[in-house]
Order: sequence, then structure tokens, then C-alpha cells
Amino acid sequence: METADVAIVGGGVMGCALAYHLAARKVDVLLLERGQLGGGSTGKNAGGVRQQFSNEVNVQIQMLAVRLLRDFEQEIGVPADFHQIGYLFALTRPQDVEDFRQLVEMWHQVGLREARWLAPEQARELVPGLGIDDVLGCTFCPTDGIASPDAVTQGYASAARRLGARLREGVEVTGIEVAAGRVSGVKTSAGEFSTRVVFNCAGPWSKALGEMVGAVIPVEPHRRHIWVTGPVPEVTRETPMTVDFATTFYFHPEGDGVLFGIGERDDDPTFETAVDERALERAIEVAMRRLPALELAGIKTGWAGLYETTPDHQAILGPVEEVPGFWCACGFSGHGFMQAPAAGLLLAQQLVEGRADVDLSALRPGRFRAGALLAEKNVI
Repeated sequence: METADVAIVGGGVMGCALAYHLAARKVDVLLLERGQLGGGSTGKNAGGVRQQFSNEVNVQIQMLAVRLLRDFEQEIGVPADFHQIGYLFALTRPQDVEDFRQLVEMWHQVGLREARWLAPEQARELVPGLGIDDVLGCTFCPTDGIASPDAVTQGYASAARRLGARLREGVEVTGIEVAAGRVSGVKTSAGEFSTRVVFNCAGPWSKALGEMVGAVIPVEPHRRHIWVTGPVPEVTRETPMTVDFATTFYFHPEGDGVLFGIGERDDDPTFETAVDERALERAIEVAMRRLPALELAGIKTGWAGLYETTPDHQAILGPVEEVPGFWCACGFSGHGFMQAPAAGLLLAQQLVEGRADVDLSALRPGRFRAGALLAEKNVI
């Protein structure tokens, strides 16, 4: 029987980043992906990278992720296509203004000193086409930006393979074996593998993987839409990623056009990824207020992917105490791509060295059973 120190289930950006960071620490890694690497949710996201979160642990993770993406080509050997064009949050509700004023202070205390408060008129200087009639204030961080999900995923995959990791595509995990109270192996469509550690990086399917070992992993899938338009003169390649916080509508430059989308905070869980034209109608309704120039831009393409959402909109990172050897790196609630570089490094540190550069205890799997939840409010 083929063996591995660690088996990773899921070949999205999280699994590939983790495979690389473990292999860099001389861990014998086997990654199993039932489809193609990066072919699931990773390949369908908007590519945003931001540090403006409401919980300190997420800010710390993202500050590390930004450093890793900035130095990605030097470390991994290929560019991440990371453009630090910034993130702008437009706020239209008095309570959001109060909350974000306090967050700016927290960000500065954590070390994100470049994040700052902007008046609506200052925001329109950054985004000339921005509608600000109802905007009360904004936050902006110039070191945020956008990167290529495909470049980052494939870069980590190639680097992991160079270090000896085995990344298998087209292999579905059908079961996880537990012996003497701990993980002992995995069953797959390509046979059985012996291992004492399994990482759940299955994204929207993480709940089902947890059920294989009797663990409750509260991850639910939610559909999210993205569209890309033709050129919009008011949006250049240097225009920041702009978010209408109250509605979750967002847009950023994509080639010569604009990529935009909108969330559905009260939608029901689903694995459906067919495009729902009603979502476009909702997005356009908001766009007419926030970026009126989009009305004249033709839609070139659109698609839908899946968010993996947890009850507190926070990732699940670390070992599942009731099943020794079963670890989670899932449930990112819409910020998996941007957190994956840092999460992969921190989890590798925690497994191999027993400690990580950022304390991940607030994101431990056991927090749900203990009722120790602290919701992340800055989700889109």
C-alpha cells in the first residue's frame, strides 16, 4: 500500500499552498483531487486580496498573505499576477460608518497603518465614475489588490512537485479509515493509501468529508455570480477593487473591462452553479447607483461558483480534537483564495513545528461545539 506522512483532500489553492509549505518542510505529501487542480471554486472567484477584516486574526493572516504574494515570484519561481491597486469600501449606513471608524483604529494597532479613512469626494478621486450621493464615508487600503487564482494555484502545485509532493488529479476520496482512535488511511477511486494525517481542503464539500470520520464540519455551499464587461472608460487598470458594503456589490478592472458581482447574504445552501439571470438584475440595480457607467458596457461573460460558508463566516483551521490526525483547512466564507498562501504556511508550521507565526486558536474546529464564535462582519 502506498503511504504518505500527510494526505490532502482537495486540489484548490488551499490544498496546493499547503502541499508546498509541507513539502518545503520535508513532509511526504500526497494530494488527492477528484477533478483538476484549481478546477473548483478556486477557478471561479474574483481574485480579490484584502486585509480589511473585522477580526484581528484575519487581519494578521492577510498581512502575511500579502507579503507572501508580493514575494511569490522570488519564492515560487512564477508571478502571482498580484496588482496592489487597493480596496475601497463604500459605506452608506451610519452604523457601518461607526464600525469601520473603529476598525481603522484596530488595523493601525495591528500594523496595517496604510489603511485610512476617506471622505466620499476623496473616494471619487480614486474612482472617477463612483456614485457617492448616498455614501457617508469610505475606507481604503492601498496594499490590497487582486491576483490570479490560476497563477497562484499552479505555481504552488509546480513548486510542491519539485519538492517531492505527489499531486494526483482525477482521484476521488471515498472514505477515511480510522484505527485505534485516529486516522490511519484513505480510500479512493485509485485504491487505498496509508497515512496518519488527513487535511480537509475540500471547500464546499468539506462537510461530507468530515462525515467520513464522524466529525461535524459546519460548512455549507452558497452560489455566487460574477460577470465581466467590455471597456468602461471610468475604470482603468489602476482603479481599486470597490465594494458597496451594504449590498455586497463589487467591481474591479479585468483586462480592458470590468469584473463585477454581488452576494446574497440570506440565500439557501446549494451546490447549483448554473447562472441565474435574476442575480444579474439585482447587480445591475445596485450598479446604476454605484457605477452608472456600467449601463453602457456590454456583458462579455458570466459564471457562478460556490462559497464555502460557516456559521461565523470564519475559516476552520487546525486539528479536530475528537479525531486525532484529521485536520481542517476549509470554510473560508468567501476569502479562501486570499488567505490560502498564509493559511498553508501557518498550518504547516503548526503541524511540523508545533507553533505558528499567527495564533489560529480562534479558528479551531472545536469552537462550534464550545460555542466560542466571533463572527467576521466584513464578508461580501
